[in-house]
Amino acid sequence: VTMLAFSPKGSYLAACNLDGTLLICSASSGEILYEVHVGGGVSLLSILWTAHNKHQLLCGLGNGVVILVTIATYITVTGFHAHDNLPVECLSISGSTVVTGATSEVLLWDHSGNNRWVSHGIITPPSSIMVNSNSEITVTSLHWAWTKYSDNTLLITYLHHGILFWDVRKAKIAHFFYLKMLVGAMHISPDGNTLVVSNLNSGFDVYHLNNCTLDGSILHPCHGCKIPVAFIHGGFAVLSGSPIGQVSIWDASSRTLLQVPKHEG
Repeated sequence: VTMLAFSPKGSYLAACNLDGTLLICSASSGEILYEVHVGGGVSLLSILWTAHNKHQLLCGLGNGVVILVTIATYITVTGFHAHDNLPVECLSISGSTVVTGATSEVLLWDHSGNNRWVSHGIITPPSSIMVNSNSEITVTSLHWAWTKYSDNTLLITYLHHGILFWDVRKAKIAHFFYLKMLVGAMHISPDGNTLVVSNLNSGFDVYHLNNCTLDGSILHPCHGCKIPVAFIHGGFAVLSGSPIGQVSIWDASSRTLLQVPKHEG
């Protein structure tokens, strides 16, 4: 399993797999309701539910293709070739604008319906500096936020190159925030004021979004692994994974450990 995602209303849980299988289950019973098989030895790497009022989700494939799965009386699957044989590991959406991330590429697409996908250009990656000049540019997450630069700012995290703020309306870099760490993932609090960043060394760092100042850290060694992290409970807590199959819940203000839910695996 490469990714899990609940539908916006919590009715479904979607899971994608390296074997090219997408499973859509009932969140209440766990019953598998729908299955989609890509075939051809192509892996499924990312999932994104598209809207609150539609039973649709996007999936990024290992060969650069993005598919749109629609749940109605029966399943329909359409798709388009977004990247040239690069793994689509990151997806994000704002209105009709879909963003796809694959290795170093971040592309903007318009999807207004009728299965038409129109390219809106490529986002320029950040420039390298001395400390990362020999490192590959690798996108690790995509997020939308209301910032002081724009009410429609795209935040892009890069493994070696920090966080880029992209003004979608002006189609230019609004700000670049270099971090002296390897960035595995990021999440934005529900109020849009705070970032939590998963770094591959010491754990998780909390930043104020609009001035990019460090508010505090959660020490939780990741041992070089890309560990998922997310705000929960309205932003009052942080949910994190670990390299050893353990889930932890932290107080977002004090950064103290609240709970380690027990589960098999």
